[in-house]
Amino acid sequence: MTGGGVVERYRRGVEPAVRGAAGVVITVAFFAAAAVVGGRGGVAMASAWVAVAGSYCLANFRHCRETHCAVTGPGWTLAAVLGFAAALAPRTGMSWYRVSVETMVFVVILAAGYGLEYVVAARTGRRALAGQHAQDR
Repeated sequence: MTGGGVVERYRRGVEPAVRGAAGVVITVAFFAAAAVVGGRGGVAMASAWVAVAGSYCLANFRHCRETHCAVTGPGWTLAAVLGFAAALAPRTGMSWYRVSVETMVFVVILAAGYGLEYVVAARTGRRALAGQHAQDR
């Protein structure tokens, strides 16, 4: 199987968990559970979900060029990397990066992505940056 095939299978497999109402419920559940766990374990737990969401958006942007994915994909992936680094860092060097911070970062990146998509759609009439998104047809 080619690299593109693996990415597409991942995108299709994860999509039901990250989009729509299910995506909201699962995201809230992950962040709530991470807050209960707290500390490094909570940050690692929240980071795992943020990594799934970020990698999905990267794959989805490759697939259909949805504007918000150009922001959420790299943004959430970076937030997850920071979270894993905070969970693994010795001492207190990254103790500021807690579940609450990762949650705020997640929401700010989400708002920035959809804000950009709104601006692009208002100017071009399309939700996608290049080509035509399936929902725009």
